[in-house]
Amino acid sequence: MKRILNLEGAINLRELGGYKTASGQQIKYNKLLRSGDISNLTPQALNYLKKYGLKYVVDFRSGREQDTWSDQNTNFYKIYSDPVYPLKGNGEKLMNAFGKQESYLGMIYQSVLLDEYGQRAYKLFFDLMLENDQPDESLLFHCAAGKDRTGMGAILILKALGVDDTTITKDYLLTNLMYADTATIARTLNDKKGNENINKMNMTKADLASITSVFSAIDHYYGSFENYLDSALGINSKKLKKLKRIYLE
Repeated sequence: MKRILNLEGAINLRELGGYKTASGQQIKYNKLLRSGDISNLTPQALNYLKKYGLKYVVDFRSGREQDTWSDQNTNFYKIYSDPVYPLKGNGEKLMNAFGKQESYLGMIYQSVLLDEYGQRAYKLFFDLMLENDQPDESLLFHCAAGKDRTGMGAILILKALGVDDTTITKDYLLTNLMYADTATIARTLNDKKGNENINKMNMTKADLASITSVFSAIDHYYGSFENYLDSALGINSKKLKKLKRIYLE
């Protein structure tokens, strides 16, 4: 099946099914989608997603972004507002104390994933993923560019399901291929009245150091990724097993 779904009106829409795990299983197809803005989906694209089984849409964008570029309401999926920003500041404090700032995006990712507000957003994301336990039903999570807030969500869930770091990195860097047409992306994503940091992030290419910095910060402060899932996101061993039952085959 296709990894990249070129649906009209979507930005950076991708299938997460098919990725292999260390256990020899793979992520089920037609269960998980990651994306950027989907506010301009055409009727044909929406019909495709209805047949795909889409039931949950998790929107990581800010309240202003959600109001300005609203996801389309339909009778087949429910939209969940789950803003990753604004941060409370504790993540930035921890990140500065950690001292490893390999890249611009990596610095932001560390701040978000160590921050109470950011963790609360991704906890809701995981809770909704646990609800998505019926056959032939799927969940889509997205932000504006489908690279940073969505990228962090993808890193977390792929890692939780047992996908290796190399594959996770390749999935993250795949965004750069989607962003080859920078003029269109700039015209679509740059909000003149919006948050300057979000605009800058949207237009900054994904890089390897960003992924490395995320794993380093989590290991430094939590000892292991499993401890991070449990302590920061409320995903204990029982819930983790359920996640794997839902999404792996």
